[in-house]
Order: sequence, then structure tokens, then C-alpha cells
Amino acid sequence: MEAKDVHALVGRDNELAELDSALDRLAAGEPWLLQIVGEPGIGKSRLLAELRRRGEDRGYLVLDGRAAEFERDIPFGLIVDALNDYLASLDPEMLCALDGDPLRQLGAIFPSLARDDASTERGGGAERYRLHYAVRSVLERLAERQPMVLALDDVHWADAASVEMLTHLLRRVRGPLLTAIAYRPAPTRLLAALEGSARGGRGSRLELAPLTPEEAAQLAGPEVDPVIRALLYQESGGNPFYIEQLARARHLQELGDVHHARRAPEAVPRAVIAAITEELLAVSAQSRLVVDAAAVAGEPFEPELVAQIAELDVPHVLAALDELLNADLIRSTDAPRRFRFRHPIVRRAVIDRIPRGWQIGAHARAAAALGAADAPASVRAHHVEGSATIGDEGAIALLVDAGREAAPRAPEAAGRWLLAATRLLPPHDRGDRRLSLLTEAASALTFAGAYDEALAVLGRASDLVPEERVSERADLVAKIALASRMNGRPFESRPLVTRTLRSLPGECESALALTLELALDHYWRGEFAQMHEIARDVSMRARRDGQQLLACWAAALCSLASSSTNRLDDALAELRAAELSFDAVSDEELAERIDVAGYVAQAASTLERIDDALVHARRGQHVAQMTGQSPLIPGLFVLETNALFMKGRIADAVAVADMAADAAVLTGNDQVAIWALWADAMVCSSAGDTARALLSAREALARSERVSETYFSSLSRLHLAAALQSAGNPAAARVELAAFEAGPDQRLLDLRGAHGWDLLIRAQLALGELDAAAQSSATAEARARAAGLPQRTAAALCGRAAVVLAQGEDGPAAELAREAMSLADRAGNPLLAARARALLGAALARAGDTGEAVAQLERAEHSLHECGALREAAAATLELRRLGRRRPRRAPSATQPSGTSALSARELEVATLVASGQRNREVAAALFLSEKTVESHLARIYDKLGVRSRAALATIIASTAPADDERVRARD
Repeated sequence: MEAKDVHALVGRDNELAELDSALDRLAAGEPWLLQIVGEPGIGKSRLLAELRRRGEDRGYLVLDGRAAEFERDIPFGLIVDALNDYLASLDPEMLCALDGDPLRQLGAIFPSLARDDASTERGGGAERYRLHYAVRSVLERLAERQPMVLALDDVHWADAASVEMLTHLLRRVRGPLLTAIAYRPAPTRLLAALEGSARGGRGSRLELAPLTPEEAAQLAGPEVDPVIRALLYQESGGNPFYIEQLARARHLQELGDVHHARRAPEAVPRAVIAAITEELLAVSAQSRLVVDAAAVAGEPFEPELVAQIAELDVPHVLAALDELLNADLIRSTDAPRRFRFRHPIVRRAVIDRIPRGWQIGAHARAAAALGAADAPASVRAHHVEGSATIGDEGAIALLVDAGREAAPRAPEAAGRWLLAATRLLPPHDRGDRRLSLLTEAASALTFAGAYDEALAVLGRASDLVPEERVSERADLVAKIALASRMNGRPFESRPLVTRTLRSLPGECESALALTLELALDHYWRGEFAQMHEIARDVSMRARRDGQQLLACWAAALCSLASSSTNRLDDALAELRAAELSFDAVSDEELAERIDVAGYVAQAASTLERIDDALVHARRGQHVAQMTGQSPLIPGLFVLETNALFMKGRIADAVAVADMAADAAVLTGNDQVAIWALWADAMVCSSAGDTARALLSAREALARSERVSETYFSSLSRLHLAAALQSAGNPAAARVELAAFEAGPDQRLLDLRGAHGWDLLIRAQLALGELDAAAQSSATAEARARAAGLPQRTAAALCGRAAVVLAQGEDGPAAELAREAMSLADRAGNPLLAARARALLGAALARAGDTGEAVAQLERAEHSLHECGALREAAAATLELRRLGRRRPRRAPSATQPSGTSALSARELEVATLVASGQRNREVAAALFLSEKTVESHLARIYDKLGVRSRAALATIIASTAPADDERVRARD
């Protein structure tokens, strides 16, 4: 921090202590978030500068970036400003582990890593979260080498893509990384992530208050007489920047006559603007021209671009920059030949005094200079938008190119640039080109989660479609209904859908599709009988007319409605009909309505057809990723997570849930995010990752408070209870579960194979509530047997067995456990079977059959570990130790592959990297996984190979390297 700024930290002793506390956490290896919040000029930037200085004094790696007010549509501007130059300085070996796709992802946004073979793929949300993982892996790798401070200023101006990136980092980053952000109080999508960090105890918040009169006097200095000090305080309101700015004025008494009216916190006092203007007038005319050009160029700026905007040669610009530096209007940055304004308010004052006509010409010269330098369309678009005239086809084409270039990774910027292109179309051009651009912009905004804007654009597009083009109008109404659903307001589009249906021929495809929108409206309202009636009618008409996609969609909705009313035979028949149509639909046809894949997968999962559910969900994911339809990806990931959970594949489910939660946050839809966070909390509870489970469950509960449907808050409490139970707090779990024992919410315990009943019974038993547990287990068993679904029945029987065992009835408990094992095996859920086997082992041990009890517990412990249910595996291990047996060394059976041939392709990759000496964090970064997933893979690798150390693993991998290379090549 520059010496002239040090004295400006008066009155900030508590805040400075908090900076030191945050830096101390890095020494302990903890990630931390520090928020610095306050009005313009209150001292946020200076505290960040002091944090940077203190971090550097401790030997930490310090990187910083600042968002700019006038470049808010440049994708990743804040992130690039913070990281690009440092990435360029790294030894190439530092990034060698990121070779391939992750490095290509980074090169797409960081100019210093751009590669000649980089391409812009249309991958929608998939591209976005893959890029997020790539940036996170770089930061974690840097922080692993050296504790790191990432200081980001003026985040309230950050572009949407940077906000999404920050949201991901705050949720997921591990290791000694202190993220410090300064922003003005303003509602942004980042706030949810900030609240999540606070709930998780991973951050602190500093709200900067105005200085007291005494502190203001100290800041102004003893040379200022008391009358002027009083005037300074009156005009500044105790704001440090305003105090300093007014004190710089040569005619302070005159400026005091420019009284400000009662102002909003965001408004800068007129006296302050007048003082900055006085500074500008004090420099030469040529320097004023240069500072005007710099304000148009953007921040940070370079002399060469400023020279072309100002129409001066570079030596004259450099001389002017020296004068501006001496006047402290601009300051140098850490990067050579780059400069910034002293404060954003100074740049704002400069922009406000530039004549509008000169600004237009300046932007045109900037666009031309950047074009001559072959700058990407996304870099030129801001200046083109600021200078183009209506009908300029070259500008229209560039803005469209910029939008399409940005769409996979920054769809909000894409949507706005496409809208800018429509504003340049001639007024008489109200035909298909305008309609097409508006529709494309609305799709991009929908993918970005900017639903209100998307709906407004779709409304404009609807106005352009003549009444006689009913099919196109219907398609737009369907897009409006989707955007309304994604916006968390599924009921709002019903009147529009109903009106549109009246104008359509009843048998056309568009009419049938919109009719299903009404069925979905009933689904959201829990009106399953009405939903079934509408969907059945559409199914019959669609099958008759050979419209397979609509027939599939309607049949899947029928199946869901039948399942919801316990008509399982009907539901199964309707699911089979849906799947026949689904198989007949091509991927190109499915791309028109990818959510159909989700409804078919959900119907299959509800009926415990888990393998089928996985196939359907993954097909939908593939098509969504290939066509860039990102809003649908997180829901499909959730369906895959639930299916993997019901197959007992917990470690795999944890990895998919991680992607689901990250993709869901990108949608900007609380309902989708809650759904994904439920899945994440559920599988992390089973895996024993209680910290992540609690964080996800609490975030889901906080988001559910913003959603009107009570269903969301109820299930959020259920998943919070699961996380609390997993964390060893059954009393707190029991409080959350109290509302589920009776009443309408009891049905929620039946979901996902009676997962909720198992949780309730465990909590009751842990608290010694034996009678209540007996009642719960009896109810769960009766409901499950009535439904006739094997997983649900097996789970209920496990609960019943646990209660009977606690009542001292060893024989009946063993019989219930054996029946549960048989049902779980038939359903293909090894986790549930292992849970039942562990209960059987415990029952046999109580009955005195120690040998058979040990055998059953060993098999259960092995299976639980294989599934990734590490918490339950540990419980089985403790039971074995209680019986006098240490955790067994597992050897593969004669019928199973041995050696590295027993490893999956992913496990082999993990094993090879671990054997090469890499730590879990490095392996996670190299393979694009979470560290927890690597740990789970490594545990299974040890079990399959029968080793317990990295050295032993390295010996095995080294002895089989040639064969393993062949396996990897065959997989590729």
C-alpha cells in the first residue's frame, strides 16, 4: 500500500485486527472468506490494500483484481484481472497436470493461456461448471504451494460470469485460500453464496461505518483549522474518501457552498464531484484528453490503446500519464505499462464530464484499434455497442458473434450482446431476423438464470409473431412456461397457456405440448388426479398421430401421477409405454424437449427401476450438454445421484451430487438449487462427510424460506436431520423430524426407498425412545408392504429389525434382517443388503453365535466400504472389534479379478497418480475430481489390492505398468 494511504486507516482498529485474524487462519491451512461492505469511499479499497500488504509481509501469495463500472458485460473481467498476469508468469510445469481439457477451458478466458487449438464449444452449463472446476484446481494448487490471498474489489460491478465463478469458489475451494471481497450493499446472486459461507462458519463480514468527528479530524490533519474541519465533516458525512477529496480542494470554502441535498448512500456529494473536477482542471489540456481516453479505454488501461483513442502518439501519452500520476488522478498497477484511476469515483467523474459525441467517437476508435489487433469479439463488443449506428451490419454481425462466442461460458453477457444487436437493426426490420435474435437472446438469458429479463424478451418476441402463425406463438408460450418454472413461479404462465390453447387446432403438436404444460401445473399443485386425466388424453392422441416424443412425455406424467396415488400397477404399465416411445425418439428429436428424459427417469426411479432411471437420465444429460441446454442439466444430475444412491453406489453418487449442486447454482433457480442440495446432503450424510452434508442441508433450508411451497422447507428439514444424525447429534435431528411423525408430511418419509423412516427410527433408538421407534417401524413396514416396492420394504424391515433387536428379541430380528437382505439383493442395492447383513450379524452376536456373526459382519463391513458408506462401515468395524476381531484384511475372491485388473478405469488413474508420489489434492486437481472422491477411490483401491500404504501401492503399480497402459489406451 502506498505511503499516502496509510494514514487513511484511522478509526479502523477493529477492522485491522480482523484482517490479522483472517491471515492467521491461512497459517492453519483453512479457507476463509472476508467480506468488506460499505458505501462508496468508505474505505473498502484501502482495507483490501492493507490486507494485501500484510499478506505479502507474511510471505503469502497475494493476487488482486477489481471490477469496473462500465465494463460489466465483459465476461470474467474480474477473474481475468485478478489471475491472468500471474498465470502468464508461471513455470509451464506448474500447469502440466492441467493439460488437455481443463487447460483448454482456462485458455478460453485467460489470454495468457490461450492456445491455438482452443475452440468455442456449445456446451451451456456443462462448459460453465467445467471451467469453474478448472479455475478452482489452479487456485488450490497455488494455495497448496503457498498460502494465498485473493483480494477482489468493487465486486458489486462484477460481470455475471465472474459472479458465478466466485459462487463456485466460495462453495467448494479447499486449502489455505483467503478470499477477500469488497462491495457496496446491493442484491446480487453472490449473496446466497456469501450467506452460505457465513452459515458454514467459514467467513466473517466487516461493515464499515462513517468516521466519528474526532476520527475525521485526525484524518484531515492538524493543519486544517476547526471551522474547515467542521465543514469537511458536514459535507463528507464522515466518509474517508470524501474527507480527503474535499481537503485536496484549493477552494474548500467555496466548495462548501455546493451543499448536497439529502442523498442516498450510493450518491456522491456534489461538493466531492466539484473537487475532483477542480483536480482535472489543474492539469494540462493534453493530459485531460489522455485521462478522458483512459476512462473510455477501461480499467486497467495501457498507453498504446489510450494513444489511439486520444489520437496522439505514444510518447505524448506517456508524458501525460506522468503528469496524471503526479496529480494522483491515476496510479500504476503491479503489471508493467498498466494503470488505474485512483478511485472508481474519479473515473465516474471523468466519464460524466466527457461530451457524449466525443465518447461515441472514442469508442469507435477503440473498437477499430482492437479490431486491427485481432482482439476477440467479446473484447471489442463493449466499444462497438457504444459507437455503432442503427443499420451498421458490421456492428450487428460482431455483436452476434460476441454473443455466440460467450454463450457456452457467459450466457448472460451473450444474451445482452444479442439484444444490443437487435437495437441496431433498422426500425422497419421487424421480421424473422429480429424474432430469431430475440428468441436466441431469451434462451441465453434463461440459461444464465436471468429469468425476468428472459421473460420480458420473450414477450417482445411474441408481439412480432402474426396471429396466423399459431405454431410459432405456441412454441414461444412453451418457452415462457419453461422460464416461469425455472424462475420459481410455475403457476404464473397458466392463464397465458390457456388463452393460447384456445387459438390452436386441438390436434396439432403445439397444442398437445401446451396441454402437457397444464398437466405440469397440476403436478406442482399436487393435483394428481387432474394431472393424470390431462396426460392420459394427450398420450392417447399423441400415440394415434405417431408423435412419439409427446406420447413419451404424457405417459411418463401419467406414471408419476399413478405412483403418487399408490396405483403402482398402472404406474408400471404407463412407464413401459413411456419407455417404448422414449427408445423410438432420436437424440435430435429429444433435443427439442430434453426435460422429457427427466420425467421418464423420475418415473422409473419412483418405481425402483433404477438401472433404467440411470440410462434415461444420462441420455438426457448427453443431449443437453451437446445442445447447450444448461437449465436442464442439474435436474438430470440429481436424478442420477438419487439413482446411484438407491443402487448403493455412494462414492459415485457423491461425485455426481457435487456436479449437480454446482450446476444448479448456475440456474439462479432456488427450487432447482434446493433439489440438488438435498441430493448432496443425502449422499454426503451416507458417506460420512458430515461437514459438507450440514452445509448443503442448511443452505437448502435457507433457500427454501424464499420459496412459497412448504414442500421444499419440509424436505429441507428432513435432509438437515439426516446430516445432524450423521454428525452424531440425534437430539437435534429428532427436533427436525418431529413434524413428520404424523400429518401430511409423513408421506415424505416414504421417498427414496423409505430413507426418511430409516432416519427417524435411528434417531428414536439413539435417544432411547423405544416405544416411539416401535410405532414408527410398524407404520413404515405397513406402508412399504402396501406399496410392494422391494427397496422400500427392505428399508422398512431394517428399521423394524433394529427396533426388535433393541427390544431383546434376537431371533425375530434375525429373520427380519434376512428378509430385508433378500429384498435388497433382488432390488440390486448392495448398500441396503449390507445394512441388513450388519443387523443380522448383530442379532446373531446377541444370540451367542459369534462365529456366524463375525462372518456376516465382515461381509457387511466389506460391502459398506465398497459402496462408499464409510460411516456405516466404521460402525460395522466397531462391532467386529467388540467381538474381538480386528478389521479384516480383504482379499479378492477366486471369482473376482485380482491385482490392478480388479480396478475400474478411474481407480487405475487414481492409483497411478498416487503411486507416482502425488497427494490426494494433486490427484483431485489432475483428474478434475473433488478431494473426497479421491479419498473414496483410494480406500476401495487399497481394499481391492489388499494393501495399506502408498509405498505398497507404488510397488504393485510399477510391476504392472505395461498392462495398465494398455487398459488406459483401450478405454480411450
